[in-house]
Amino acid sequence: MSTGPDNDKNRQDLLPEPLQSEEALHDPFDWYREQRAAAPVQYDPKRAVYDVFSHEHVKTGLQDAEALHRKQLSGGHMDGQSPFSYLDKGMVWSDGPDHKQTKGQLFKYFQPGLLAELEESIEALCEAQLETALEDGTRFDFVTEFADPVPLRVIMDVVGIPGDEHQQMLDWLNTFRAVMNSEYSAAGSRDEHKMEEPVEYFQDLVAERTANPQDDLISELAHESELSDATIGANCFDFLLAGQGTMSELLSNALYLFEHHDITGESHELSVVLEEVLRYRSPLQSRARETTESVTLGGTEIPAGETVILWIGAANRDPAQYETPEQFVPDRNPDHLAFGSGPHNCIGAPLARLEAPIIMRTVLEYFDEIELLEEEATPMSKASKVGFQTLPVETTLA
Repeated sequence: MSTGPDNDKNRQDLLPEPLQSEEALHDPFDWYREQRAAAPVQYDPKRAVYDVFSHEHVKTGLQDAEALHRKQLSGGHMDGQSPFSYLDKGMVWSDGPDHKQTKGQLFKYFQPGLLAELEESIEALCEAQLETALEDGTRFDFVTEFADPVPLRVIMDVVGIPGDEHQQMLDWLNTFRAVMNSEYSAAGSRDEHKMEEPVEYFQDLVAERTANPQDDLISELAHESELSDATIGANCFDFLLAGQGTMSELLSNALYLFEHHDITGESHELSVVLEEVLRYRSPLQSRARETTESVTLGGTEIPAGETVILWIGAANRDPAQYETPEQFVPDRNPDHLAFGSGPHNCIGAPLARLEAPIIMRTVLEYFDEIELLEEEATPMSKASKVGFQTLPVETTLA
């Protein structure tokens, strides 16, 4: 694989030492196995965090939102009008009554029955994007020319953001990923001024849809929910963040594994295989939490005010939970933690489960052959993610 740009060069010391290489970030699973066997919970003094590796204790940490809070972007210390304080109103960054109330009001919009009507539009978006990707020939980058834009356009349509603002949205999402707090260390968020422009955009968009409603999620929330304007805007930004990033990584991981294991749309039920992709190469590998009180996990006492890293990728390969966890078994249909568990279980999981099979089926039917140019691929450069920044392919049309 080629050596791609490291987005965290200035924060390399925040990575666990064994993951401070591109190869290890792409394939961290040996390290997970060694650490999980040594102890399910360990303190790393260099990063000042408690790492959790076992399925049992990662799941406990995800579910115990009272003792292990989601780390806020603002750290709870910034002015209420700051960009991070605005974005903290999203469900992802909140806990307690506010989180429960917001999720309760948003939940109905992500029910499978309501989402089913999106199928035709997802197929059309896929085919249009493939046509665009092939304009210059049969070779293209599966990530930047397909897996990045398609999921973003899907969730933009749902939220109510014009399609011609796709590149601006992607730029803002990437900026946010660069400044948000680390999911694998005790580091806090930084450079909040870089988020001023997108926050202003969502403030204006919610106000505009309140005055002039359209057939979209923002308008429905503005007129049908009791959520504040800031809460609506912050959560819609989060929907874009999750709907684009994790879906892009799921799709690239799926193509990578499908090609290595000769998976076709006819040979397996795609919805089942994709659940195994989520377990085997979870797009989200880790999540950071902060203890609000002293807690004990895996026999280790963790004081209040400490950072805890829940390694989802390690939990999803725990032999105590799965038989032959290091093997990719297409028909396994596992009960995994890729979408989280407990209060922070991903509200967009039904959309992801609808969207991913449609997209992958469309891709597999569109081409007679797809060759991965792995020597030219660039893996993700964060320990909290597994996927590809680029994945060039050579294709033959069906």
